[in-house]
Amino acid sequence: LQTTPAAPVNPPAVSDADIAELARRIAEAKRPVFLFGGGVSRATAGALQDAMAKAGVPVTATWNAADRLSEDHPAYFGRPNTWGQRYSNLIVQQADLLVAVGTRLSLQQSGFNWQEFVPVGDIVHIDCDPAELAKGHPTIAWPICTDANDLLPRLFAADLGEHGAWLDYCRQIRAGLPLVEANNTGEAYVSPYDLVTTLSTLCTSEDTVIPCSSGGAFTVMMQTFAQKKGQIIVTNKGLASMGYGLSGAIGAAFATRRRTILVEGDGGFSQNLQEIGTAAVNKLDLKIFIFDDNGYASIRSTQINYFGGRYVGCDLTTGLGLPNWRKLFATYDVPVYEVGYGFENDPEFLGRFNGPGVQAFVVPVDPQQTYFPRITSRMVEGGGMVSNPLHKMTPDLDEDTRARLAAHLPN
Repeated sequence: LQTTPAAPVNPPAVSDADIAELARRIAEAKRPVFLFGGGVSRATAGALQDAMAKAGVPVTATWNAADRLSEDHPAYFGRPNTWGQRYSNLIVQQADLLVAVGTRLSLQQSGFNWQEFVPVGDIVHIDCDPAELAKGHPTIAWPICTDANDLLPRLFAADLGEHGAWLDYCRQIRAGLPLVEANNTGEAYVSPYDLVTTLSTLCTSEDTVIPCSSGGAFTVMMQTFAQKKGQIIVTNKGLASMGYGLSGAIGAAFATRRRTILVEGDGGFSQNLQEIGTAAVNKLDLKIFIFDDNGYASIRSTQINYFGGRYVGCDLTTGLGLPNWRKLFATYDVPVYEVGYGFENDPEFLGRFNGPGVQAFVVPVDPQQTYFPRITSRMVEGGGMVSNPLHKMTPDLDEDTRARLAAHLPN
């Protein structure tokens, strides 16, 4: 049995010489970008808010670091990912130096086409686990095995150069690309993108947010939710461990003693729905939003895109059993509110959302809802699959927009 050695408990401290060299590389780069991962602690990020703003280097975040900077922080430029924010993907891909700190740079982060991750720049990869630094993908120019929380305060105390023109261009990219793009939503349903956009405005800086476990509910949250300073956001990084959402939200509600917002798909929620009783009997301040789209949206999408729409075990008509949500929650004396357009102005909704205890909010989502933008893959001869790089999300940008906002990328 082959095993991977465990990461050292106390990784070596980075030397002053390496800090100076890294600062020099950032200062001399024309288009540097930071990518913060979950290894950057909330305490470290909180202590560096002013320093990051002063440094003037764009900072992006993995899903595990979604709460390290607020959406309105002057240095913050989104969450790149295979299901990331298009503008953030374009910024990272145009970097001539990416400093990835406290992230293992998984394939979901780099894209399955990792050979074209940061195609016009070098990557400095900083992580505490030497196995991650040596795994071979993506291509790393300089691996540094150390604790991100030791390195970052020392690095931001150094001179990182002047990058005003690049920062302005990043702002131009962000302004030129909407977070919510064109998608198909039936008239009887609520767009999940509109729901999350509105929910962002209703959540406060004192909330804990659990953007669920997998599937469309998770990706929409990560593409659309506008985080606020002070919020705690805990994810399982989209590992598809269906059922994590409710259990994760219960744990977070106990740990933080704050209002906890869970957004979960009906399929994932069904994997652990008996824990409604745990939340109810403990009178947790838990607000549950369920995307009710009649089954497994991501599996249904895969079966449409790659199997000619031959559905198996993905919804009520193909062998998947789902509960009547109102009856289910009533078993535990949990009130249910069905979300429709204008819910944010409904006194009943606001009373429940801002009131005590467990509350369920069922969001009717179109089973045929589309989810764009995203990285798509295509089947090739022999049955294999090839994915687009991060800067080529579907649908394609028009030529004029690409020329303006992706000027540093090859055609």
